[in-house]
Amino acid sequence: MFTVQFGYDKRRDVEIPEGETVIGRELDCGIILDTPNASRHHAKVTRSGDKVAIEDLNSSNGTFLNSTPIDGKRELKHLDVVQIGENVFVYKDTDVPRRARSRGARDGMKTTEYYTFSFMTDLLSKIEENVSKVIKGKAEAVRNAVLCLFADGHLLIEDAPGSGKSVLARALAKSIQGAYKRIQFTPDMLPSDITGISVYDEKAKDFHFIPGPVFGNIILADEINRTPPRTQASLLECMSESVVTVDGKPRVLPKPFFVIATQNPNDYHGTYPLPEPQLDRFLMRISIGYPTPEVEREIMSSQMTRHPINDISYVASAMDVAQCQALARQVHISEEARDYIVSLVDATRRHPALNGGCSPRASLALMRLSQCLAIYRGRDYVMPRDIREFAVPALAHRTPFPSTRRGKYRCPDDVIREILEETPVPGE
Repeated sequence: MFTVQFGYDKRRDVEIPEGETVIGRELDCGIILDTPNASRHHAKVTRSGDKVAIEDLNSSNGTFLNSTPIDGKRELKHLDVVQIGENVFVYKDTDVPRRARSRGARDGMKTTEYYTFSFMTDLLSKIEENVSKVIKGKAEAVRNAVLCLFADGHLLIEDAPGSGKSVLARALAKSIQGAYKRIQFTPDMLPSDITGISVYDEKAKDFHFIPGPVFGNIILADEINRTPPRTQASLLECMSESVVTVDGKPRVLPKPFFVIATQNPNDYHGTYPLPEPQLDRFLMRISIGYPTPEVEREIMSSQMTRHPINDISYVASAMDVAQCQALARQVHISEEARDYIVSLVDATRRHPALNGGCSPRASLALMRLSQCLAIYRGRDYVMPRDIREFAVPALAHRTPFPSTRRGKYRCPDDVIREILEETPVPGE
């Protein structure tokens, strides 16, 4: 299916039938463009089963795929962008992936029998490998982002501009065949710009709700700390309950629903620090960091002619992710492991360097992440090292850290590491 923007004010969805569909100005074209920038027969889209390709028909102005002129026939992938003059076509692959089509319904297999721990372990590896084709040299950041998605949480990335935060979100959305929406936060943004607004329809004599960009699967909240707290707060209900309430009516968000928020360091100009309740909604916080010189050379080489994100396609469906999110909660976590999580969280509440500790939501976050990490490592039970590995990214951003106490500790991460060293590990 194409989501087509005709010019700058018209937009509609167009189904792609089996066979050949010509795009151009002539009346015999399958998709007619009313613009002088398009040739009479400009381009041809070919659909054969679940494969869709496009080729330029020697047009005068050319056809562009992901900002690159088309030379010959090119296969389309989910979220590819085709441009003909001022007309933009966004390809959305609405079919279930070929891998999933051979399962379940045709063989009479129940869904619960198909989604197993081994299936989820394999799926995690496939998504991680696919995203790593775009994000070079940052295996840990990619793995943590994927695990945060499957733990049914939200991710906060704090780093300098240009380190690959936005590209990570786009690559993840393409990998799971999800609906990707980007919100660029600015100081003049209003809450309704995010959640949506009700507009009065004079013909129907009623209000019509126009959904905001928050209605998607992967939401990139770019530079979230550049907007005032009033607008930041519009994400609180979305992130906690996957529901948006506008004019007193709750509207459920699609599953999976994953917010990747990026923020500039607080010492950058024009930032509004996120309040503690907002930070507590994020399951974990990570930093991508600058690449090594060797990796930076590889990045430059890979983007000489085109961006590598245009070469990847999905390896899973959004429904696979939603099913695995429920499956991850079935990973066994012993009473000793739960006590260990409680001990770590309780230690943050008593540490003299912190002005208050973590909430029970932090305990749940650490449990969910350790369950996903156990499956990632091929186990159906949680070990203490799974908990220790995610203690810093899951707890550090939830601990208020006054600047007056920055003597021995540079940041909350140092405090959490000290707590890990001082807290006894079960079984040791």
